[in-house]
Amino acid sequence: MRAPRLLPKERIALRLKYRTKETIAGYLFILPNIVGFGVFTLFSVLFSLVISFTDWDMMSSWHDLHFIGFANFADAFQDDRFLASLRNNLFFLVLVPVQLLLALVCAVVLNEKFVGRYLVRSVVYLPYITSFVAVSLIWFQLLQPSDGAVNGLLRSIGIHHPPGWFGSSDWVKPSIFMVLTWQTLGYKILLYLAGLQGIPAHLYEAAEVDGASGWHKFFRITVPMLAPVTFFILIISIIDTFLMWSNIQILTDGGPGTSSTVIGFYIYKVAFGYSKMGYASAMSWLLFVLILMITLIQWRGQKKWVNH
Repeated sequence: MRAPRLLPKERIALRLKYRTKETIAGYLFILPNIVGFGVFTLFSVLFSLVISFTDWDMMSSWHDLHFIGFANFADAFQDDRFLASLRNNLFFLVLVPVQLLLALVCAVVLNEKFVGRYLVRSVVYLPYITSFVAVSLIWFQLLQPSDGAVNGLLRSIGIHHPPGWFGSSDWVKPSIFMVLTWQTLGYKILLYLAGLQGIPAHLYEAAEVDGASGWHKFFRITVPMLAPVTFFILIISIIDTFLMWSNIQILTDGGPGTSSTVIGFYIYKVAFGYSKMGYASAMSWLLFVLILMITLIQWRGQKKWVNH
């Protein structure tokens, strides 16, 4: 016997019931992640916003907490260490394009066919998956001013006054930049390699037919086609520049003086070193606004040079 045919209204009701069950099942699957995000991330963010308007120092009880308005935010702009941290971050920010250029050049080279290219790609990427702590400790020993391996090598070739590296206020920021570039360059190269392999080969073939040189193909095809990848790397590199602190803590602890103190490290120091959680939260929100502004400016500007 044939099953009775459902009326249109009954058919719609059955579909809605099935979709509702699917929706509920989907939300049940993601419920643990939602709870984890709410408890460990969203609550922490909102809590930091609240205490940024207070003088809570983490050592006092909640009864001693006082609302002080925007005093923490005003104090940040009168804090010499906070302003020095901004200037140091600006130094690393300006050097981000250097990292992008190095990554692009290396990716183009590694995209060519040669013996052992897969091995070379693996070796280049290896520093990125190595522990930041281990990498920092190794470089700290290599660049010791007195008995480090690098300065020992420089002295052996006749350089009697090698750089002071992490112990010199003039060399500490270039030294940190060198270490960070060595460690993170492999990740940027990997992204560029993925972008290069997504460029249609017929574009290069057409350019060759027209007699275009290698430089013309690079600047007229490769660079424009990699614009979305460049934009993504630029955004994450700038954010990483503002948030770095583990390398700074291990290599220099912000010294000499404040010559290598960056905002992320200074916030950590104020929060957990000086226990000024309210002031540290205010600086964190200032950092959030700064990163948001830079990202929005880049997002609007990328419409002029990024081809999707």
